[in-house]
Amino acid sequence: MATSEVRTQIYLPQRLHRELRRAARARGVSMAQLLREAAEEALRRTRPRASDPFGDLIGVIRDAPPDLAEHHDRYLYGAPRRRR
Repeated sequence: MATSEVRTQIYLPQRLHRELRRAARARGVSMAQLLREAAEEALRRTRPRASDPFGDLIGVIRDAPPDLAEHHDRYLYGAPRRRR
């Protein structure tokens, strides 16, 4: 155990304790390690993200044409008109 870690005790329902013990054994890690990873993941999900309006758009469009990034104007506004 690293010196920067703090010992913490919690009470778990027996069913949850059994499931955690099985999951840790299946992954080949200690139950403490499994709980640390779960706590980190839970905190990561609840931390506010820096606002990135364009980053939030990534993955929004499903089944997009493969050249959408390159020819986005054509898809937004249509093909340019030919000049006479």
